[in-house]
Amino acid sequence: MKHLLRVALLFCLTSSIANAQEIIDLTKTMKCSDAQSVMNYFVDTHKETPVWVGKSVHNTHITLMMNKETRSWTMIEYDSRIACVLGAGEEKSGSNPNIGVKLNSY
Repeated sequence: MKHLLRVALLFCLTSSIANAQEIIDLTKTMKCSDAQSVMNYFVDTHKETPVWVGKSVHNTHITLMMNKETRSWTMIEYDSRIACVLGAGEEKSGSNPNIGVKLNSY
């Protein structure tokens, strides 16, 4: 679960850290429960379905759930036992989203 928290904290970095020379650890309170209950909650209550799933280096999965009608979304990280909500919101960006920070070109 410690790895889940570390990955979740990376999602919490804000533009105020953009000029920092190093990445720092942050603490964020997250809502967590057994994995099946969390996933079912967003399917049943918010009518969200998975639109993207990735596997982290810590052997957890990160899933983006979305309701295409209301445009609500939820990012969830989970393993076989527990799931935590990393973030949630509404709307989505197009293919070239403005994320509020300048990205380096590659």
